[in-house]
Amino acid sequence: MTTYRTAIVGGRRGVHHARCYTGIENMKVIALCEIDENTRNAAISELNVSGYSDYEDMLKNEKPDIVHAVTAPTVPRHIWVEPAADAGVQALVIEKPIALRPSEAEALASVHEKTGLKIIVNHQRRYLPFAEKLLEFFDQDRLGDIHFIRACTEGDITDMDTHLMDVVLFALKDVTITHVWGAVEGGEIYDVPDRQCPEDLIAQYTFENGARVFFESARTAYGTIDFPGSNPRCNVDFWGTKGRMWWRENGTWGYHLNGMTDPFIEPTHFGEDDKVGQKEFTKAIATWLDEENQPHRNRLEYALHGFDLIMAAYRSALIGNRIEYPPKLTDDEWEELKNRVKNK
Repeated sequence: MTTYRTAIVGGRRGVHHARCYTGIENMKVIALCEIDENTRNAAISELNVSGYSDYEDMLKNEKPDIVHAVTAPTVPRHIWVEPAADAGVQALVIEKPIALRPSEAEALASVHEKTGLKIIVNHQRRYLPFAEKLLEFFDQDRLGDIHFIRACTEGDITDMDTHLMDVVLFALKDVTITHVWGAVEGGEIYDVPDRQCPEDLIAQYTFENGARVFFESARTAYGTIDFPGSNPRCNVDFWGTKGRMWWRENGTWGYHLNGMTDPFIEPTHFGEDDKVGQKEFTKAIATWLDEENQPHRNRLEYALHGFDLIMAAYRSALIGNRIEYPPKLTDDEWEELKNRVKNK
């Protein structure tokens, strides 16, 4: 059996990625790169691996098969790709969001096509227990065709709405939209000026298969008040032609299908669910490397799709009307919208 050697970039959140390798027989973390000395020393002490302050030095000396680049959103993701590909890395895992503006996503897509490197985005919710059940329902045609989704989350748009959109696309089998009507309000102001984005986003999407999605990502999301006691970071309801399914990140998940007298309901706790989901996400990297016909559920193409759909809502908000998709948002339009909401 092939043992895949993994290197981590980022000594904070990256340690969480590394912990998920524990107990996986054919995968092993062997090195970590972090520019901050104190953070690096603490991480390599916990993980008992080699430490580096320079990414390319680590690639040259360690020759890893897999790299996790777990860095802040203000670090463009495309910079990790070519050095990894040149060093013989077989799979690169990057954190969300994949970009803060359209040109960053385009650069990532371009270098991905150029190198052919397998790139995976850490939208690990596709491997949580509710997602496994959703796939089972698809295989058995028990939920039917999903025709409406209500999705809401609270927090930074560059943080949770990428996860929320990824869950929506997963439930719709990654079809694309035809139209979107979006609205934004407020401007997030961060210590790093280039990380400005709308504070609140609300949109209605129409998809190619006829499904409609009500999507809300906001500092205080109205949709979350309907679910008292749940963590408002991700609340999703799926309505199908043969029943309904839902998932709350910290609340409950369940389903009520045709023929069922009572709904199935179980509590959720993201801290526990994530341990399962992140480990299954990690195992699936090796499975994809072993077997080309079992690709990872979080391939870059899906994250690029989700990013484009969020940007399409931005474009609708800028224009002030329902729009047809494509075209995509441009950097100039992004700047215009950012300045508009920032100055209100």
